[in-house]
Amino acid sequence: MNNQYSLLIADDDEITKEGIRNYLLRQFPSIGHVWTARDGLEAYEVFEKKRPDIIFTDIAMPRCDGLELIETLHQNGYSPKVVIISAHENFSYAQNAVRLGVGDYLIKPVLPVKIKEITQKLLDEIMRHDTFLKDIGEMMSKYQESLPILRERFFHSLIHEELSEKAIQEKAKLVELDLTGKSYTVAVLKAARTQECRNAPEKFARFLSAVIGTVFPPDIRAYRMMIGSSSEVLILVSDDPDTRRLFRTVNASLNRLLAGAKKHAFVQAGGALGRQYGSAEGIRKSYREAMNTLLADGGRPPGTLRNYEDISQNQGMEFRMSTELENSLLQSVKYQPYSRCAELIDRMAEQAASFQNVRFEYIKTYFLKLTVLILRELQVTYGEKADLTVRFDGLFATQDLESCLSWFRIFIGNIVACYQKFNEEKGNSLVNRAKHIINDHISDSDFNIDDVASVLYISSNYLRQIFRQQSKESFVEYLTRVRMEKAMELLRDPTIKIQDIAERTGYSNQRYFSVCFKKHFGKTPTEFRSG
Repeated sequence: MNNQYSLLIADDDEITKEGIRNYLLRQFPSIGHVWTARDGLEAYEVFEKKRPDIIFTDIAMPRCDGLELIETLHQNGYSPKVVIISAHENFSYAQNAVRLGVGDYLIKPVLPVKIKEITQKLLDEIMRHDTFLKDIGEMMSKYQESLPILRERFFHSLIHEELSEKAIQEKAKLVELDLTGKSYTVAVLKAARTQECRNAPEKFARFLSAVIGTVFPPDIRAYRMMIGSSSEVLILVSDDPDTRRLFRTVNASLNRLLAGAKKHAFVQAGGALGRQYGSAEGIRKSYREAMNTLLADGGRPPGTLRNYEDISQNQGMEFRMSTELENSLLQSVKYQPYSRCAELIDRMAEQAASFQNVRFEYIKTYFLKLTVLILRELQVTYGEKADLTVRFDGLFATQDLESCLSWFRIFIGNIVACYQKFNEEKGNSLVNRAKHIINDHISDSDFNIDDVASVLYISSNYLRQIFRQQSKESFVEYLTRVRMEKAMELLRDPTIKIQDIAERTGYSNQRYFSVCFKKHFGKTPTEFRSG
């Protein structure tokens, strides 16, 4: 950090000026330059050229005094740290200095110790500010790096969670997206894997990336996200309130896109388009409609673009479980044993069986969508670690509700096992970090589980729970044991007083320390030390 900071001393008294300058250079290795000026005008010229971090200025100087110098700096947008030096204790000077935001006010003759004290204080403030700016810069850099992931999570919540218009717009702003509009629709596109083109989804994704900016007219904004490994989702936003016009425009644009993929990328792709809505809240509905349309034939991609309205008259398209039951299963796979999930699946079976006039294909489609949703949540939470292979062909091959549910139960069992594994790994990591924090703070008598939880950014109750699960002892038991073991170690050194040992192990009261020690080891500290 040497030669990082610089100062300017403005004073018409050469002895004072040079004395302060030489003293600062001797006392502060972090100060690389100290410039001097005879009056305010010269000081301002030096400041514009050198931009020092701190200014020491006399008030009474020819041509331009210290207060005029500070005012001129402020008028031109400069705000360095300033220390006033004066030979007179003048109250009006002091008032003006405070008004101008002066860091301190020194009366001549200035004591070296006072100069050192003030300079150190100002340098500390500057360093804290520099560190703050650096931290902000790093945070912004990390934010920009993580922006694609944050946007992906936002899109995931947008199509899978019931969000209000206000919540949608607020979340969109946080990830730097503009979702303000008057018409909204969603398209789901999918490339078909064939014997001739096994990597069709990858080729289609590259083609889509290359043309997405030119497919739609300028008044339609397209936002893209992936679902699974092969489905592309386009969220389309228009400022035109005419939803029918949006449908015609998007429909024509997507058909051109699919034709272009076949002609230029040699990929057979199809898709589905949901209905058009007048608010962002309709995005979730439009996505569900597009998925229903796409998966209505068992999940195999159509060769052309299909529209929800073309097949919405079929009542089977509206088949779904109760939202409460679905949400319970989505949460249970994360934290509950398989037995709880099995109970929920049994209830789903009862509900599904109650739909007498619904084609089985639509029930199967629902479980396919639910499977994709659960997989997506797992991948969003754990990323690449969530490497779970799912054989969808087994689901497609099912012919009745019983075989479909049998496949789904096996899938849920694998998902529960994954979450249990990841949760255990996460718990071990958190508990190990907690133990390190405890070991570093055993001398702090006020230290408790809330302090550790705040450092780990988790709740105290959750930490208390996983600590006992992973360590087979409570947080308090572990903290006490560590303190006692440390105390026993210190007691082996006869030069250390018992009172000091108590304080170094987090006990402000020696008597209470002795009681705890005896309870733990069966002896008082004095008895232990005497053998």
